Amino acid sequence: MLIAQTTRSLQASKADSPIAIVIQAALDAEPKMDGTPAYLRATYLEDTANSILQNKEALAITIVQEGIKTIREARSEVLRAHTTLKLCAEEAKRNTGEVIPFDQVQNGVGRIGWTDMRPVGLVAAITPFNDPLNLVVHKVGPAIAAGCPVIVKPHEATPGSAKQLLALFRQNGLPEGAFQVIEGSGAEIGKQLVEHPAVKMVTFTGGKATGQAVAISAAGRPTALEMGGVCSTVVMADADLETAATRIVSGMFAAAGQNCLHVQRVLIDDAVYDTVVKSLVEKTGQIRLGDPMSEDTDMGSLISEASAQRCAGILGDALGLGATLLIGGEQAGKSFQPTLVADVPTTARIYSEEVFGPITVIERFQGLDQAVSRLTAADASLALAIFTQSLTVPFSLRRIRTGSIIINDSTDFRIDAMPFGGPFPAGLAREGVQCAIKSMSEPQLMCLNLN
Repeated sequence: MLIAQTTRSLQASKADSPIAIVIQAALDAEPKMDGTPAYLRATYLEDTANSILQNKEALAITIVQEGIKTIREARSEVLRAHTTLKLCAEEAKRNTGEVIPFDQVQNGVGRIGWTDMRPVGLVAAITPFNDPLNLVVHKVGPAIAAGCPVIVKPHEATPGSAKQLLALFRQNGLPEGAFQVIEGSGAEIGKQLVEHPAVKMVTFTGGKATGQAVAISAAGRPTALEMGGVCSTVVMADADLETAATRIVSGMFAAAGQNCLHVQRVLIDDAVYDTVVKSLVEKTGQIRLGDPMSEDTDMGSLISEASAQRCAGILGDALGLGATLLIGGEQAGKSFQPTLVADVPTTARIYSEEVFGPITVIERFQGLDQAVSRLTAADASLALAIFTQSLTVPFSLRRIRTGSIIINDSTDFRIDAMPFGGPFPAGLAREGVQCAIKSMSEPQLMCLNLN
């Protein structure tokens, strides 16, 4: 108790900086959240999920106006956020420990024991621009379900939907300070937040360089990192080629490729290479760019002109090394055309560096062993996909370091109940509602001597 009082006094003694203010409010809310029964935490989550549906168009418009999505993509994200909070409400009631059989050893006879799941404490969350509502929900929802106060630092370009979510939670009775949003740059505000001694757990979604910096700042504390990587998709000769092409193109250009599950490499069996490439080029050419508020627009722009220029630079590097441009490749301001490139040498940046834009590498392989060898040589990824009619071929991919293997769907297939993440350097720990709640909880053992 003395330590907690001292910590609060130290924070109060500092100037009223943004970090000091939100930390103090979170510390004030911590005992309230700890003492809130599971059914009431579930009620906050359930009621706010319903409020999201009631405000879906306003939330979608904010997502479009601040970020990179079309109105159709934004509406889909709002519906996912609704579902994610509903899942959190369900899991809030199921975050239980286990009974320990003490009589498994002689001196344990006459004793019973169990574990309770206790909230880990104040959670600091850093979120990106590409899913500015649902990825906030994926951190806030589990924290509330676990009984933890949470402070979110959204991407500086897209804070609006996070602030709208905060207003909905407050409208539905969540205690003051239990969820807060602080704006500012990651290098300044984000670093101060993560390094603060009152923060007991850090959860981050974003790029590799920033994620590694967060890991250093959070050293010694529980940390969940999702840092992306290069996701690949394999098309076998026995695949349903039309289905494969349709789903791969969707995974290439959703959110203009600004997706940690973006299909960046497509490896196609030599026997069907020409057929699949023809279909991919044709479907890519049908992607409609334009006003993101138009119902007819398929793909929006990148988050900034600098991001578009970075994509142009990565593509230029590949073309300069002898790659073949199949379609696209033009940049205009923040806009970048859907782009396919083949014959890319392994020394090109795009072969191993996450592009985070609408560019995909097409590769030919001969035999599954060759495909596996190429994928094994790459860094770990969040997801790997394969299109095949075989029940056994996908098991050959298990040796590849990836967080998930998706069969007959694109790498960007995801439901919000799934465990989500990848092995280092793609990530650390796992997200997804149930996994996140567990990571924001810690077991406390109770032992009762009946003798």
